[in-house]
Formats: sequence, structure tokens, C-alpha cells
Amino acid sequence: MASSNDGPPPDLASILKTLASLAPQNQQAQAEPAPYRLQPLPPQPSPQAWPRQEAASHVPGSTTPPGLPKSHIDPATIIDWSAGLRCVMKIVAKNDSILDEVRRMIKIQNDHELQWFNGREALIEKQKARKDGQKKLDEVLKAVGGTVSVGESNTSPEELAKELQTFDMKVYRAQMEMNREMSNRLRSLGVPFFGTRTDLVRPAGKEATAEESRDGKVMIDEVELVKLQRKMLAILEDLCND
Repeated sequence: MASSNDGPPPDLASILKTLASLAPQNQQAQAEPAPYRLQPLPPQPSPQAWPRQEAASHVPGSTTPPGLPKSHIDPATIIDWSAGLRCVMKIVAKNDSILDEVRRMIKIQNDHELQWFNGREALIEKQKARKDGQKKLDEVLKAVGGTVSVGESNTSPEELAKELQTFDMKVYRAQMEMNREMSNRLRSLGVPFFGTRTDLVRPAGKEATAEESRDGKVMIDEVELVKLQRKMLAILEDLCND
């Protein structure tokens, strides 16, 4: 029999009601896939994305856009900024629909980034609610003499961090894929520095070979190519804003 210092006995009906409200939420939280899954884009005639360049994009083959004379310099062979700037201005002047395409790619890139950000924030809120729910459930179990689970759980700091890391990696892979698709699209539009011939690109950190020096062959370092890509993206954005 409880002494007067123990206080009133727990209200069993109230405890059972609390258990009933907490347990299903906890189970549902465990069943739901936490990492955000990127929704596929609707079918489009071309990939829709605006890249945040991480590595140089260069593939062999001609990238001369349709509608330009055959005497026009092949953008795939351009590795100089001045030549690249002249080339893209000529392309835009002869085909103003290119800027409409670029605007659409920028918009969809921004939409995706907002979607990824909101998805991450939602996951963090879901983790917090799950952790709070588990804490309340443990308190109720203690009140009725139940056994509280110990050890690893889906609310431990390690598991929550792992779950968030999984989400971040999925977003990273989705963004890299979008960058590749966008780079291919810019190449098909004839934008210089996207689709640069592989035989003109030297791996980052590698010195010029004796053969290059002997033949007078001009090449560009991958790091420098990335810088030119970023400058070109900035020019295209400025043209879209004019």
C-alpha cells in the first residue's frame, strides 16, 4: 500500500489514453521512409537544369549548333575566353530562343534547390517530433512500471545523424545528375566550354607533356576549364536579365 508521501496513484485511464495516442505515431514514424525522394521531372524535349559546376564537362565530337554556317568555329575546340565570349554572342544573336531555354533551366534548378531545402527542413522537424514522442512514451511506460527499451533506436543521435546524411547524399547525387543533363543541353546549344574536346583538356595538376611542347599543341587544365564554365554561366544569366 502506497504511503501518503507517494502521492495519488497514476490515473490508469489517462495513461492508457496517452499510450494509445503515442504508440501509433511512433510506429508510423518508423515505417515512413525518411530521406526525401526526388520526384522525376515531366517529360521534356531536353533536360531542364542549371548547373552548379563541380567538374569540367568535356566530351569529344562537334558541338556546332544548328542554324550556324559550317564555317563557324566549332565550340568544342574553344579554350580561350575571348573566343568563347564572341562565339556565344553570335549564337544568341542568331537564335534568341536559346535565352528562353536558359531561363527555363535556371527556374527549374532554383525550384529543385528550394524543394531540396524544404525537404531537409521537413525531415529535421519529423525527427524532432519522433524523438519527443519516444520520450513521452518512455515516461508513460515508467509510470506504469513498464520496460523502457535501451540501446540503439531510431531516435538516438547516431541514427538521426545517419538518416540526415542519407538524405544529403541523395540530394547530392540528384544534383550531380542534373548538372550532367544541363551540361549536355548547353553543349547541344553550342555554348563554349561545355563539351570541350577531351584531347584539348589536360587533367588537373598535370604538367604539359614533351609532345605538347614539341608540337605546339595548346591545351587547357580541367581547373581552368571549370572557371571558364562558371564565367560563361554568369554571362548567360546576365543576358537573361537584360
